Amino acid sequence: MFFRTDSSFNRDGFSIRGQASPAVLLLVGMLGLAGLFFGQFIATAPAAAPLVMVIALFVFGVAFFRMDLALVFVILAMLLSPEISAGAVGTRAIAIRIEDVLIVVLGIAWFAKASVLKGLEIIPHTSLNAFIGIYIGCFFISTFQGIITIGGNPFKAMFYALKYLEYFILFFLVAGTVRRRKTAVVFITALLITFFVVNVYAFTQIGTGRVSAPFEGPSGEPNTLGGYQVLMLCVTLGILCHASSKTLSVLLSLLALSCIWPFLHTLSRASYVALVPAYLALVFYCRTPRKIPLIMIMLLAVSVGLLFMPEPVKERLAYTFNAPAQAGITPVKIFGLTLDPSSSTRWLDWLRAFDYWKAAPFFGYGLAGVSFLDSQYVNNMIELGAFGFVSFALLVWFLHRQTIKVYRNIQDPLGKGLALGFAAGNIGMIVHALTANTFILIRIMEPYWLIAALIMVWPRIEALSQVNTGEAYGGSSTASAEEPVVRLSEKSTKRVRNVDMLLKDRNIDGT
Repeated sequence: MFFRTDSSFNRDGFSIRGQASPAVLLLVGMLGLAGLFFGQFIATAPAAAPLVMVIALFVFGVAFFRMDLALVFVILAMLLSPEISAGAVGTRAIAIRIEDVLIVVLGIAWFAKASVLKGLEIIPHTSLNAFIGIYIGCFFISTFQGIITIGGNPFKAMFYALKYLEYFILFFLVAGTVRRRKTAVVFITALLITFFVVNVYAFTQIGTGRVSAPFEGPSGEPNTLGGYQVLMLCVTLGILCHASSKTLSVLLSLLALSCIWPFLHTLSRASYVALVPAYLALVFYCRTPRKIPLIMIMLLAVSVGLLFMPEPVKERLAYTFNAPAQAGITPVKIFGLTLDPSSSTRWLDWLRAFDYWKAAPFFGYGLAGVSFLDSQYVNNMIELGAFGFVSFALLVWFLHRQTIKVYRNIQDPLGKGLALGFAAGNIGMIVHALTANTFILIRIMEPYWLIAALIMVWPRIEALSQVNTGEAYGGSSTASAEEPVVRLSEKSTKRVRNVDMLLKDRNIDGT
């Protein structure tokens, strides 16, 4: 547990006894700074900004009493919210999306709630906390060093640091909010509905060029949409592999099919490549009889795809190795194959980046210290140095390891399906990040970390369910020694029952 006040919450409202804890004082300071920031923002931002602030205040009120409901708003906004201009730093424009504001507001609301409610953790405990803390420490150390040594723009660095922190704020908000399976089901449903709406929107763009997600501006971000579709397609198929209801299986199958044609028309080569290992991982990790249909679908897709692949997709793939030379760009050859100008430029940039890295090998230049490059791993090496790169790699590796562990140990079919799909999607994101900044793309990372949080807390959800009902999933109330029921130590059982007392108060749980 972290800071608490001696306070309670009842039907008549709050009652606070004694002196305020350091958390309350810190909250007052945060609200004061937030007020100054928002006041400056409203005075200098476009005309739509005041409306966004009014919405933010409304969401703050909702989040304080019903954080689960507020998070549903965020899920729907992840891919379906517009962006507003917040000015520029140097020559680089700063665009803020609605969900950016909502997540910050929800974070403040959570802190406020934890300050006045007894027994609520500010930072919920998960198995990833240590790795997340080390990674955050690395990018703050690197950024402060970059500001001091190379004279980086502090405001620009702060902006990008907050963007990095945003995903972890979302992770902890979800981890702290979800106490019941019903809440997790609502979140997953909202994710899948958003996925369907995005696919329908992308389908309407076919024939107008490369398809993109809504509100991505005139040029669009096809590579981002492709990465998002790889992740959500894997999650959909993972849940499908463990679905017992025929109706649910049909709906999930239709949802997966709705993704295929728009996905092809993103013309995103990074996404095409990422889908292959992601799907193979899905087949490899799957422990249900539906592994055989997955293999048959894969073979069928390859056979049909070679015959009926859209012409733009064929041209896009052929362009990689048959593009005409471009003035000023030296063609790069790999294994006797000449890359197109775009790929050649990217390759040459990576080689030049290696020289930058050698000048600051341990902590790099900090966030936004140098120009972005089209590779998550190269960017991490330049911005955060070797320490930051290793901390990032450990975080992603441990997340993947824990996801597999959860998949193998829990019994809830929905939780198992979500973990299976996310494990496969994570493999896809790791490959996608070879030629894209996947792990800082907001359209991909928001659903990514939300799903990660659900998986990390699912054993707790299942344990609470078993303590409350005395039954395991799919079993009787009397479990035999052979049944894979989660066993709780006396200390863990006591903690679970303490949490269960809070769950009975609907005002606290909000479900």
